[in-house]
Amino acid sequence: MATRLHDARWVPLAVALTIGACGESVEPECLVGRSDSFSGYLVQLRPSASVPPGCPQGQQYQVVLASRYSNYGSEDPATVVFQLAGSTVDPPSGAQASGTFTSLRVDPHSNVCAIPSMTTAADDSATPVGAPTPVGTTTYTLSEVEVLADAPHRGNQFQARALVDYGTSGCAGLEYVAQGIFPTTACLDDSICLPQAVATDVPAPAGRGFGSQLSQDYRAFCTLDPALLDNEEVASWLGIGRRAYTDDAGVDHDVGVCFLSEPFPSLCPPGTSLSTSGPCVVGPGSNPH
Repeated sequence: MATRLHDARWVPLAVALTIGACGESVEPECLVGRSDSFSGYLVQLRPSASVPPGCPQGQQYQVVLASRYSNYGSEDPATVVFQLAGSTVDPPSGAQASGTFTSLRVDPHSNVCAIPSMTTAADDSATPVGAPTPVGTTTYTLSEVEVLADAPHRGNQFQARALVDYGTSGCAGLEYVAQGIFPTTACLDDSICLPQAVATDVPAPAGRGFGSQLSQDYRAFCTLDPALLDNEEVASWLGIGRRAYTDDAGVDHDVGVCFLSEPFPSLCPPGTSLSTSGPCVVGPGSNPH
């Protein structure tokens, strides 16, 4: 019988515990944030060490679209593909990083799913900020990927080790900590990043008509990081950036993205209660931004 591949872009992300034949609970399958609506992960890249002076300086950003493929009806681990959203390399497969989860299901002790290594992906349109000289085709190699994929979070946050080569002399093998969040919600300020929707409010970036769509136990804030706003490739893809929103009074506002206040997994501290306005849920934290 032919193997049937299952693409997670076409199935809902809602996951519940299923019951096995013997009545034992089965852990949720490892998931990533679906990209069927051209949404994707916003990935923050934080340098692990000093960056050579001729290379892009400081924190950087990328957008990746994610897909998940598994053998239908099998317990074989699923394969994940990250597509660099702004890349126009030929063939398009050159912009795709692929890797395989170590298991089909979430590790119940950590609530994460691991991908030890992924293939290298290239972006010929990268626009990192703080670059003293123009960059060439930039490549990204992810390893030690951890996806928060338990039932409440469904693969909407990950972290990884990233090696970046900016395609210019002396700028190969630069190491970053990558942290990705899905979905992306544009924002003018921290209040937009609260999870609860307000039906009478306008949609993002100016209101909470749909809420931030982030998990209620995430610490989140509206990042207006210049490294994000001034990254032409990322800002164009996400529809954000400098003076990207004009209010009813004709005043222009910078538009950022709801991001995570803490390093992975950026959850509310134990013992705190969730709220619609409390410090656990919204506002800058210790995550560099």
